[in-house]
Amino acid sequence: MRFMQEEETQIKCDGAKPECLHCQEANLQCHYTEYKKRGPHKGYVRMLEERLAQLEQKLVSTGADLPPPIHSPSSSHVLEESTTAPSTKPKVDKEVLMRLTLHSPSQLPDKERQENDLPPIDILNHLIELFFQYVNSVFPLVHRGRLRQSIQDCTVSKPLLWALMAISARFSDHPYIKADPPYWAGERFATKATSSINASLLEPTISNLQFWGIMSCLEYGRASGSKAWTYGGIAVRICQELGLNKESVLASPITLPDGSIDYVAMALRRRIFWSCLCIDKFASTSTNRPQGFELGDYDAAYPTRAESLLLLDPIQNITVDRHTLPHNSDPLMDIIPHYIGVLERFGEVAKYMSRAKTDTTSAVTWPPIREFSQLEQSMMAWKHSLPESYHFSLERVQIYREKATQNYLNFWLCSHAMYCTSMLALHRGSLAYSDLGAADLTQDIYERIQHSIRSCQEQVQTATEVFQCLKDTCGCNVLPYMGYCAYIFSTVLMTSAFSSDPNAYAKSSMGLAILFDSIKILSPYWPMSERLALTTRDMLSAHSRLYDVQEHQDAANRMSVRHSKSSSVSQSPDTYHPPQHSSSQLYPSPSSSSSYIPSRNSNLNPTIPQTNTASSPLSTSVALQQQGISNQTDFNSCEFLYDSALFGQIIFDSSHVNRPPQQQISPYYQSNSSPENNSMMNVYPSYTPQKPIVQPNWNP
Repeated sequence: MRFMQEEETQIKCDGAKPECLHCQEANLQCHYTEYKKRGPHKGYVRMLEERLAQLEQKLVSTGADLPPPIHSPSSSHVLEESTTAPSTKPKVDKEVLMRLTLHSPSQLPDKERQENDLPPIDILNHLIELFFQYVNSVFPLVHRGRLRQSIQDCTVSKPLLWALMAISARFSDHPYIKADPPYWAGERFATKATSSINASLLEPTISNLQFWGIMSCLEYGRASGSKAWTYGGIAVRICQELGLNKESVLASPITLPDGSIDYVAMALRRRIFWSCLCIDKFASTSTNRPQGFELGDYDAAYPTRAESLLLLDPIQNITVDRHTLPHNSDPLMDIIPHYIGVLERFGEVAKYMSRAKTDTTSAVTWPPIREFSQLEQSMMAWKHSLPESYHFSLERVQIYREKATQNYLNFWLCSHAMYCTSMLALHRGSLAYSDLGAADLTQDIYERIQHSIRSCQEQVQTATEVFQCLKDTCGCNVLPYMGYCAYIFSTVLMTSAFSSDPNAYAKSSMGLAILFDSIKILSPYWPMSERLALTTRDMLSAHSRLYDVQEHQDAANRMSVRHSKSSSVSQSPDTYHPPQHSSSQLYPSPSSSSSYIPSRNSNLNPTIPQTNTASSPLSTSVALQQQGISNQTDFNSCEFLYDSALFGQIIFDSSHVNRPPQQQISPYYQSNSSPENNSMMNVYPSYTPQKPIVQPNWNP
């Protein structure tokens, strides 16, 4: 390092030799100082000396002779003798050193003990099995055989193990792991995973890529949208740095030490890329954030059936009824390219629809964006590209329950769920104009709006069947991304277009119940799903009350007309005026028949008054009924229907994620302290989750 002679100039040397440019311009002489390497920290040296002394004491206690210190007066004599004569001193047995290393953890510093504080091998194997059953089956990021081998060789990435255990522990029924609610079971491992994040995890390696992909899934389920998006973004950058987005890299052979081609590693490399792309689409679109992968950023080919067979996990080759299928007999194994294709289109729809304007003062226009027709054609092209056997129907679901694996049945159903979600995102804005008749609009715009309304109704009908089948066939073996899609449909069912008459109301109420059940089954395992379930449940309750109010209001009006009297109807907090139908109106007017839940502010955030006393989840329904009519949100409004995040910001609020106090949880022991003073999201400020069950240590 060299510096300018005049320190008051405060100009940094530009590094040029023999004299820097700044010194030449100032007519000064450069002065060079030799770089002095700093020695080890004194505390570190002291710690090493203490460990060495403890090790010597252990060796003496085993009866082994110690060589003289190298700094002793006789050390030079010993060295001279060792070069001329064979040593006659007893050697320290390697087994003694191994015992000292493996069975003396108390001699290690606290930090090192924590870093090596892995659970017993049976617990580790148990959590690995759960990971491959519930997580890796949807996002194939890890290969079971390669992971086992790396654990045996002691080359496995410990942060990867912590992340793996953190996301899989919620599905465990092991007495030393399970918690109530189950999503708290992995918090001790999640703490380990996050504390292990350092600069080395940013290196572009496959193990680091796997770590960030799993952590993104974990944080999404924990309702931490910003972290899910950030971690997924790191995975995207590592993919690009490794070149996994390029087919030329993915097609290049990977050789084994014996020179043969490692086809498993090549197939896994491709699956990792596509899994990271899917994670990026989910984490970005549902939180209304920019996507990491755009069309044109990659040219990787879709996974093939041959690669699927190569990576087929034996535990995934079973049907819903737990029957093992013959090899290469799954009729849905070719669904993966279609699944990825619909996710790519879903990302495009979310990107462009987020730009739709919500200006209600200008004239009604439809479609809302210029890319609307192109996006709709792209979605329809995806559906038409499906083989006939891949189109959704309840009859095919029954067939695939017996002939397809649960894993690929999951992919097939999720593909159709994403298709319905994409189409709904395109057309749902038309529901704001469902009260307008042909006389209020030009013929062309009116027909386009009616086409979009019918499309929304078709997608809702199909989606409710798809989510019902997902719940019946896959249960909780569905990642929380699908829960958010179900939530989107539940918000649309609150519009008046789906409750214009008693028959429509009955259908929409049934649909809300199905969607609520689909989300509720995931709520014990994912905090995000718990929040979605609470919101959907209260919407279902509000939907029922509002229709009852409208029915009573209609009856009162009919009674008033019959007796030729003018009567007034008292207004309750949930009462609203019934719609005045005309012959030209297909749907009720949103200004008079809107469905409501508690109000949001200009940013569409909930504003339920805070309470000081904690209450159960059921108390939120009471809070809904206590809201005044001035504090209401119109579900038929453009502001709501064009909200691309659909109130996602209240679901993914990382600053209010409800978790047990980390400082009170030891690595393998949960304290009996309740999670007090943990704030829930604003929409449910008084909700207090269940206390975690106290579990014993690994070695009770």
